[in-house]
Amino acid sequence: MQSVTVRAPARLHLGFLDLNASIGRRFGSIGLAVDSHHTRLSVTPAEALLIEGEGLLNETRSRLENIYQRFYQTLGQSIPEHKRPVCIRVDELIPEHAGLGSGTQLALTLGTALARLHQLNIDTVELAKNLGRGRRSGIGIATFDQGGFVVDGGLKPDQTVPPMLMHQTYPESWRVVMVMDPHHQGIHGQHEKQAFGSLPTFPLENSRAICHLTLMQLLPCLSERDINNFGAAITEIQTLIGDHFASAQGGRYTSPLVAACLQQAQKLGHTGIAQSSWGPTGCIFVSDQSEADLLIQQLNKFIAAESTSLPVFISAAADNHGAIIETVVQD
Repeated sequence: MQSVTVRAPARLHLGFLDLNASIGRRFGSIGLAVDSHHTRLSVTPAEALLIEGEGLLNETRSRLENIYQRFYQTLGQSIPEHKRPVCIRVDELIPEHAGLGSGTQLALTLGTALARLHQLNIDTVELAKNLGRGRRSGIGIATFDQGGFVVDGGLKPDQTVPPMLMHQTYPESWRVVMVMDPHHQGIHGQHEKQAFGSLPTFPLENSRAICHLTLMQLLPCLSERDINNFGAAITEIQTLIGDHFASAQGGRYTSPLVAACLQQAQKLGHTGIAQSSWGPTGCIFVSDQSEADLLIQQLNKFIAAESTSLPVFISAAADNHGAIIETVVQD
């Protein structure tokens, strides 16, 4: 009997290139795979569909069932019925609705595991198309495959998955201080669709500014390992995006607690300030582990004096390899 295990990293969504879409492509995303959280699951043939995992929420079980069913309705439709039942064992999960790409990674880990189990040669882009991922951003697909820092090219009207424009290894020594609010969730599901539908047209000059910052500051500074100007570009891009979404998410940042920490980090002189996707997770980009440790110490002291509710601080490195897939033949 064969067992397939897939482990995929969380990702940070750091901004859209073009929400104006006046030249025919919409979105375009900037992202980074991080080692702070992973989704890890395994599939093994069984007599009936089983979903196991400590503390699994009903919402997660339902998502896994839907992914499983969609796989066999599309890519796995040629698999005989008697070979379809599996035991899905979930060992790790990226937190849901935290801005870390949990939905895409859940779909891709399970889809990849099922494809490998049945020895189907299906690439990640094809998996994503058939499992309904990548409709706004392709960075979760790209980071699943390769990890690192990625930029995708957005969607033409008839596209379901955007093309990847750039992939680059992220500096091993750089760290991201992640500020997480466990009592707050980012906008998701139907509320996310409503938010995109109700927002005003994104100003063309702001889309042009973001593309300029990405091409002529963010990416060159990443190549040159210039953390300060890399961070400055991130902050400026995030300001333009965050202010546009403010009416939907209650401000530039979703969580007031995270917002207070990010503002304090700026006061301390840090240039790389971001919210991942709809949040609530905030990010501060720093040069190394010692700088991350000092910042976390400073923020803990600051927030303890400011609030009775405390965030979770995590120092994360980049994940530069993407998903790990293991196949084991059991006796």
